[in-house]
Amino acid sequence: MSKRENFFLPGHELRVKTDADGSRSLVGTIPYNSPSAGLPWIETVAPGAFADALKAGADVLLLRDHKQELLMGRTTAGTLSLKDSPEGLQFRCKLPNTTQAADLLESIGRKDITGVSFGFTVQDDLWADDGAGNLVRTLRAVTLWELSVCSFAAYPDSKVSIRSVPSELRSLLKRSKSEDDDCDCECDACEAGDCSDCEDEDCEDPNCDHGNRSRHKAYMRLELAKRK
Repeated sequence: MSKRENFFLPGHELRVKTDADGSRSLVGTIPYNSPSAGLPWIETVAPGAFADALKAGADVLLLRDHKQELLMGRTTAGTLSLKDSPEGLQFRCKLPNTTQAADLLESIGRKDITGVSFGFTVQDDLWADDGAGNLVRTLRAVTLWELSVCSFAAYPDSKVSIRSVPSELRSLLKRSKSEDDDCDCECDACEAGDCSDCEDEDCEDPNCDHGNRSRHKAYMRLELAKRK
């Protein structure tokens, strides 16, 4: 089963509009062909990728920082509307009369919050080399679960999508590893700078998260053996 991922667009313009009944609405766009932030590759959304979210009965939420307890609107409730355009997926959310919504409006008005993110699972994507040594992922069809207004890219999920990188392109991920990274493990995850998802079950590198876990497990096995 596909796992949920998140896509973050920094510095994206959000607008607040006053409706005829005096309520406030948050308006924005998830643009097509605009690169994400916080990932070791370039990721963009192709036009038409959100087709399923526009179908009748689709249930999409608008949240703050991907937190379900900070729910601002929902398509099935009629408080969040989505519309496709040549530029991207446009959204409009009629905000509730809550303290959380008022706080969000204040933060957006002060430009403290400018980023937009969305949570999704992949239906169809395409990985490619752009010819300049960059790995590019294009999302061609996704299941959209939620939109979020975010202050920073707190949720880049390279652990999920790194496994779907074609083997012939994985060498490009090595370019994203920091020169200051002391981990010498050569698995794909560590080479991409994500030791928390180390794929080498026998890794014992002291600078790798997996290596630390492996040594801890070995220590526990030894202690348990002593007690028998």
